[in-house]
Amino acid sequence: MISAVTLAKLIKEECPSVKHVSLGGNYITRLADDCMKEWHPFFEYIDSIMMYDGEEPLARLLEALDSGDDNLDCVPNLCHAKGGKIYKNHRIEQTFINDTVPDFDGFALSKYFMPELILPVYSSRQCFNHCAFCTIPGATGGCYRKMPISRVFEIMCRLNEKYGTRVFSFVDETFEGKRMEQLADEINASGKTFFWHGETRFSPTLSTDVFNKIYQSGCRQIQFGLESYNQRVLDLMKKNTRVDWIDRNIHDCLNAGIPVHLFFMIGFPTETKEEALNTLAYTENVLNYSKQVCGVPYSTRGFTNFGLVMGSDVWNHPDKYGVSVMPKSQYEDLRLEVDYVSGTGLTLNEAKSLSDEHHIDFYMQEVINGSDTIDLPQRLHISEVTWILDSIHAVRYKGHLTKVKRRLTSLNPADRIWLDSKTSVVLVEPFAYFYNSEYHHVYAVSQLVYLKLARLLEADCSISLILDQGDLELTRAIEELLHYGLLNTNIDADYVMHDNGFKLVKSSFVKEVGRSKEGLRVLLSCATHRMCAVNDFSFALLSLFEKPITKNEVRDILKKEGLSANEEQLNKLVDNCMKADILQLIR
Repeated sequence: MISAVTLAKLIKEECPSVKHVSLGGNYITRLADDCMKEWHPFFEYIDSIMMYDGEEPLARLLEALDSGDDNLDCVPNLCHAKGGKIYKNHRIEQTFINDTVPDFDGFALSKYFMPELILPVYSSRQCFNHCAFCTIPGATGGCYRKMPISRVFEIMCRLNEKYGTRVFSFVDETFEGKRMEQLADEINASGKTFFWHGETRFSPTLSTDVFNKIYQSGCRQIQFGLESYNQRVLDLMKKNTRVDWIDRNIHDCLNAGIPVHLFFMIGFPTETKEEALNTLAYTENVLNYSKQVCGVPYSTRGFTNFGLVMGSDVWNHPDKYGVSVMPKSQYEDLRLEVDYVSGTGLTLNEAKSLSDEHHIDFYMQEVINGSDTIDLPQRLHISEVTWILDSIHAVRYKGHLTKVKRRLTSLNPADRIWLDSKTSVVLVEPFAYFYNSEYHHVYAVSQLVYLKLARLLEADCSISLILDQGDLELTRAIEELLHYGLLNTNIDADYVMHDNGFKLVKSSFVKEVGRSKEGLRVLLSCATHRMCAVNDFSFALLSLFEKPITKNEVRDILKKEGLSANEEQLNKLVDNCMKADILQLIR
């Protein structure tokens, strides 16, 4: 919102030929609907807000502006300012669906920080279910409407032909299970290799055969709006979902090889702590079942505490849900989520606390408080793009095996080096960022180093050619890029469980990100996003690893300084820092 209004302000100041600036979308619609009862400072920089669906209002607005008519009262769904007052025109409910092939010309598609192009498509607008917590029905406008699946498939084919994409993200509010099956039939009959994912509802019509068919068509993730694993709460939410459908659908989906993502919330009005814990335990069991029994390590969950949002049924009818809405302050005019008091069940603060305790941040806090390191990218903390790409490429993680870092001087001088096929490079002044979609590792070098490296890669460079450059900064960067799998060489990587016989060196891509309440220093590997926590003495001890050194050599240094190294503690420090890629084994 800030960037949009800033752009509008710049347009007003720098482009006097622009006659009209209008905003649209779900967020601004809800602001205009519930918060803008009178003139707002936004209207210094914008001229109108197109509320709800925008296709027809946009056409009517352009017609009015082209005709030179300053009276915009005839444009439906338009919120505009006139004479220091706010006017909201008559509302129309859109009944058609825009089935135009999306045009992404003008977007810098090659510069998006992903190894493979993913384009959004939709097959329907609105949602046929009006859940009590949801604002989509009120803010989107129009009835639930859908595009023929044959046309959806045609759009996917056209996008594939024009942009080369084979991965599609369905952005329907609800992609009906029956329509997913129809799409699968179209793709399977065509023989095309497409991959896709989308969000749907639990349904008794989804079966093992349907999920198998959907998997065959390239579906590599289905997002479900679980919300709760308690029938009483589901009924109060108006979900129109049965717990037995949930069990059956998730079981069949995972056994077909399709990962799931489960959305849910904690603290819906009247929900008890026991009910919330039941949902949390159920989702954790699903993730374990997916990974350990079905061999599908890409399933995830996403949750937070219930938020009372303006425009939802709970907001419109708080008494029905035993809720008292707290007034907003004068400084919260753009806030759509409001505080509330619930008569029974978890309070707002209790729901927030319970959510925090079981969220990924809680697991990170466990790391900070001194327990063993955890591999953040592997399951719970994983982006939407990562889910589907990992599933498509069947990425397998190596657990806590530690990769051995090689110095170029230890390799065969005739070996070649090349950019890994799963690595993307994005230039953002003054750095070049390398990203690998398989390991989710990222590494930054200066653009000067990148230009030197790019010239070598174009020349099909050998290790001897790199070493002949005599450029220590370039050599060090290449060693790091090889270590993180961003560059490749002929030699297969070594992975070991222990540090016996190796020297250790502190990674150059590590930063301290904070302290725990116990005073432990939290270290983060910027390349792998792994973390560990150390006390002040251990932090000082890590300075000995600025240059390659063995544990025995560390013990000797401590002994000379009159410090006795506890063997168990030193081993634990090294092990934890190796797992977090704070320390690297080097050959």
